[in-house]
Amino acid sequence: MGRKKRTATKRAEKKTSLVDIMPYVFIIAVVPLIVYLYVDKLEPIEVSNWRGGDQYYDLLSWWKSRWFIIASSLGLCLFVIRSIQGRIQIGWKPGLHIPSALYTLFIILSTITSRYVSVALNGFVARYEGMLVLLFYVLDMIILTSLVRDERHLRIISGSLLVSAFIICLIGLSQLAGYNFFNTGFGKSLILPARYTASELDFKFGTMVYGTLVNPNYVGSYVALVFPIAVAAIFLARKTAFRIGAGILSALLLVILIGSDSGAGLVGLGAGALIAVIYFRKYIFRHKIIIILAAAVALAGLGLLGQRVMSEINAGIHGYYVEEIIIEGNSARIVSSTETLTVRHDAPDITFHNADNHQLKIDVSDAEQGRTIRFIDPAYGKYTLTLSGEILWVRNGEAELALRIRQDSLALVGNRGEDTQVIAKPEAINVKGFEKLGSARAYIWSRAIPLLKNKILVGSGPDSFAIEFPQDDYIGKINAYNTPYMIVDKAHNLYLQIAVNTGVLSLLAFMALIAVYAVSSVRLYFVRPGKSPSAYFGAAIFIGICSYLAAGLFNDSVIAVAPVFWALLGMGFACNSMSAREQK
Repeated sequence: MGRKKRTATKRAEKKTSLVDIMPYVFIIAVVPLIVYLYVDKLEPIEVSNWRGGDQYYDLLSWWKSRWFIIASSLGLCLFVIRSIQGRIQIGWKPGLHIPSALYTLFIILSTITSRYVSVALNGFVARYEGMLVLLFYVLDMIILTSLVRDERHLRIISGSLLVSAFIICLIGLSQLAGYNFFNTGFGKSLILPARYTASELDFKFGTMVYGTLVNPNYVGSYVALVFPIAVAAIFLARKTAFRIGAGILSALLLVILIGSDSGAGLVGLGAGALIAVIYFRKYIFRHKIIIILAAAVALAGLGLLGQRVMSEINAGIHGYYVEEIIIEGNSARIVSSTETLTVRHDAPDITFHNADNHQLKIDVSDAEQGRTIRFIDPAYGKYTLTLSGEILWVRNGEAELALRIRQDSLALVGNRGEDTQVIAKPEAINVKGFEKLGSARAYIWSRAIPLLKNKILVGSGPDSFAIEFPQDDYIGKINAYNTPYMIVDKAHNLYLQIAVNTGVLSLLAFMALIAVYAVSSVRLYFVRPGKSPSAYFGAAIFIGICSYLAAGLFNDSVIAVAPVFWALLGMGFACNSMSAREQK
């Protein structure tokens, strides 16, 4: 009996093999870099909540999600084998395991009860964060808390992360310079099957930086998460060359953040900087120059954000604002905050009238895209109408909508080209005039928050936000986006996304997990700060996690960045365990 116990103890004392952590090196370093074409055949429920037909050509998300699942499955198998061998002991940690178990339970329950099971399992088009992906996020975190045992593991995993970040920065610089790497012949050969290499790729972001991370917004989340670790590497690297490399990477991360124009990233980085100031408070307050520089950077950041917010507020208050669209038989009345335009179709004639039903005089000219109609009345001078076949485009400044002229009636053209005569007005929080605020985040949240009253216990299913969102809110979309044809497929808020998809209780479980981690980290790194490398790694990871969560107020979870967050959260818990042992 004693011999068996000694054997088990000896096995448990063996260090984690490098093979065991390689799946997580792949997840944290390679998955964010994966870019390859996949032609996705959409489910009917996706087609009805999407624009562009029943196929979607995905480059930036589908293969990331598949390789993430494969690597996580391999990591789980290795972990189970090592546990059976007795080489890894899983200690019961209520603060970690109870919230994780509850969050997992609500993910599964929300999937089982979802009306969109196929989407809940596999994820929505262009996103692919279905149930398996969410479950592996949590499992990867838990496994890494047990696998990462010493400084060597921290250096290997964080080092691979920084190399990956450097590659993303280089790709981002090419996009910022207007010479997108993915549009080069070599770039195409890496991301397209041979039969597509002659195709022209149309990336909609211009010279904005998105790297390999789906959207410029998520560059902000990624930089907020990785930047503190890159800065820490400047001081923790053992070789001068590595320190210089970490310094260069830190600068490049700031460059691509600015190039992405991600306000969420600035908020996240600002939150991280505030926490870093608290951590280094004793050193900082002994050096006035650091205080001055930090204050200057903070004021500059606040100024940029303030300027952006004010421009969006002004656009909402002083721009074209639609109050009502009322379609009755052969007439369509568009009521705005400044005037009313009525379109009347008395076949074969189309006439236009003001609020008093007086017919408006028009000037008609022929153009390549159809007949262009403008009004003589100065009160309607901002309107430009284009009649092309049976479609009448109504434009006022940047705002637009399309009416279909039928034999004896009019209809609004909907998201999928369908005719709509009853214009829905979903339940919403009143944000009149501020819909454009935060790149229309105020609009999205005002429509999404009322959905939560029916999602306390379970949500609508993983990755089902786009289906639940009122996509037929055409009036709201015109005021937010200047067009009714925008598909809102993301919450632009991590916490709202969780609450809608997997329920309010799942959000509380997630927040409980974060609270446990935060309390432990504050006690270890701020109340009684350690001096070991694991303590410094732990502090850097904690600052990165907090930065990501702050950016999460304006960004949501995405397969390009979330695996890195969950892996670092697991490493953060592991660092806390190591630091706690060192302080005893």
